[in-house]
Amino acid sequence: MLKSIVDVIGCYLLSIFLVLATDPLLARLFPGDFARGHVPSDTALITSTALFVTISILCAWLCARLAPGRAASHVFWFCILGELMGIAATIPNWSKGWPHWYWLSWLLTWPVSCWIGVLVSGRRQEPSGRGEEKMAAGR
Repeated sequence: MLKSIVDVIGCYLLSIFLVLATDPLLARLFPGDFARGHVPSDTALITSTALFVTISILCAWLCARLAPGRAASHVFWFCILGELMGIAATIPNWSKGWPHWYWLSWLLTWPVSCWIGVLVSGRRQEPSGRGEEKMAAGR
């Protein structure tokens, strides 16, 4: 159980770290767009969203690969955690002048990215218990 919790939370924290790590790249690609108090251009926000989706898929894949069992269940909780945190981040930022499509795009692409991460991992349909493992092995 502890390994499962560490897997989900660890992969989520990794996703936050990687998303924040893209800030310098975005600042170089779009000089001035990501200055404090300035709303970035749509092109900069689309690029930010594309990087977010890529990182989300990678971290969901990693969550599934590290899961001790029932990979899809682990990624489901990874997805729920991300959606709750995304909603918590969206609410206070909703009226700060940024386009609403930007906040919504992150909330809507997160579950799709998690699903893709599970599919790419190849671990979504593994047996969940010892009895099922023996049946699958033909014993």
